[in-house]
Amino acid sequence: MSHLHRILVLLKFQLVLKVMLVIPLCVSLGDGASSRVLFETGFERFEGYDTAIDLVDAKGKGQNGWTSVGYGGNGILSEIIPDFSGQYAYVGFQTPTNMSGFFNVFRPINFKPVSNAAPVLVFQVLMSLRDALPSPATADDFRWSVYTPDDRRLFTLDFHGPDQSINYALDDEVGFRASGYDFDYGATYQLEISMSFARNKWSASLNGYNVVFEQSISTTNKPLALGSVDCVWAANGAGTWDDNYLIFDNYRIIALPASGVAPVLEVVSSVDSKPLQLRIWGEPNVFYRVQSSNDLFTWVDRAVVEANSPDGLALFTETQMAASRNYRAISVP
Repeated sequence: MSHLHRILVLLKFQLVLKVMLVIPLCVSLGDGASSRVLFETGFERFEGYDTAIDLVDAKGKGQNGWTSVGYGGNGILSEIIPDFSGQYAYVGFQTPTNMSGFFNVFRPINFKPVSNAAPVLVFQVLMSLRDALPSPATADDFRWSVYTPDDRRLFTLDFHGPDQSINYALDDEVGFRASGYDFDYGATYQLEISMSFARNKWSASLNGYNVVFEQSISTTNKPLALGSVDCVWAANGAGTWDDNYLIFDNYRIIALPASGVAPVLEVVSSVDSKPLQLRIWGEPNVFYRVQSSNDLFTWVDRAVVEANSPDGLALFTETQMAASRNYRAISVP
């Protein structure tokens, strides 16, 4: 891999027709020792995972360091299904035994990003929600919730079974907010949650498209650290719990320096005005090389700009207009 170890967001500008953003929120680790995989697993047999027992049993004892709050159906599967290979984990089916109806499965991480010179954490997982007979009256919710080492919930991304909507909650006690997006049962999603602890912001994408963007990791002034990223089953009390489940695989948490995260490009000026101005949403004090291309093969350096604002914003002004042009931004070492 080259020393340009961050990869990028493309923007295509068409003078007359429209501006189109293509936003694959992917992360490349690069060559430096500053990037660190905190934990990853594919739940495979060679890692020590056994399909014959629960991922976490009723006493909270789990395989390979996994644990839980509450108890419900969970385990390791190996059946061949589209998009999933080898072994993978699941949560669901069997009735939760605790009265609250909540079942959290997690692997403790306990990492302080800011003090480790890697202020950005990225959580990645391959996931699919399944329901044999979806019903608005009885469907369950499945969630991914982020906690501190002292078990304080920071935020949650929720997949709401009754109407198949995607929602999120912060730690402000306001409740769930609509993302404006829905999910499909049986579809496979690559979920990525990026957390900038230095800026106190998080975003989430599914298959490369933002569903939540730049929300507060915490609305309080308490210290920030990552304890765990929990898979949560929020069972519907009216349900029978025998046909709802979430399968997940390739669970990964990465710590990155600020320059290791792909920026997002946004058009500021309208398509009919000159000059064109682009916002580059990155991380504070990071320099970004702006490049343009007419064919997506040959790229020309246009400028180097600094995200010198606290929210990680850099600006680029285009003075050489063209009928159609693609843009990208890459962080500079």
